Amino acid sequence: MMTCRFPFLALVALLILAGCATTPEPTETRSGMDRVSPVRGAEVNTRLGIGYLERGDFRTALEKLQTALNHDPDHVPAHLGAALIYEQIGDSSRAGQHYRRAIRLAPNDGGTLNSYGVFLCRQGDFGSADEQFMAAVRDPFYDTPEVAWANAGACARRNGDLETADQHLRRAIEIDPQYPDPLYHLADIHYQQGEAFRARAFLQRFESVANPEPGALLLGYRIERQLDNHADAYQYADRLEREFPDSSQARELRRELQEDD
Repeated sequence: MMTCRFPFLALVALLILAGCATTPEPTETRSGMDRVSPVRGAEVNTRLGIGYLERGDFRTALEKLQTALNHDPDHVPAHLGAALIYEQIGDSSRAGQHYRRAIRLAPNDGGTLNSYGVFLCRQGDFGSADEQFMAAVRDPFYDTPEVAWANAGACARRNGDLETADQHLRRAIEIDPQYPDPLYHLADIHYQQGEAFRARAFLQRFESVANPEPGALLLGYRIERQLDNHADAYQYADRLEREFPDSSQARELRRELQEDD
């Protein structure tokens, strides 16, 4: 089963980093929040909003982000945070409005372009998503272009374009050979293409840099089954059952084991 990995917490981390821009210091002649400049007020409330977002309290997070935008309607991190919340609660229309406002305000910012690309891909607008990802990697000041390359690869894969997916994912690991997501995707792509030895190599690289997770354990089981290495396959199966017995991957494994009997 194909997966498309766009980590939610990674996007939250992006918003936190985006809120780190230098802002004017508050004046010393006033007290409390009254002395905070509009830009500083936007930054403070955005950080509070992101904190609530990380805890899953979307209502309070949205209130704080709206307060941030009341302070500064052009505060890009607040727009990105609001967009992410609206997307999480299923309001794609409002999410798109905030993403597009962020893009208008920061048309060349790699992090903002990458976030919008992820949104577009989730909406099934694959061509526009790829345009955003490619614009993101052209930003010379974007600190993590491997993230945009990996997301572009995941999106191309979701669109069924495995050749482009492979190219983008390999570009991501050229930049960061220890980046887990593209390693996982490449392992799964090669497994789906019946190239079990290549799949195993990428999965082993993934396992060397990432904590075990249900999807990787299930993929390891399937790869070893494809290679007729039953002992190694059942080691993966045993770990999946012991460590993640309630996961959807464990349920898939049980179905596959029943079919094999």
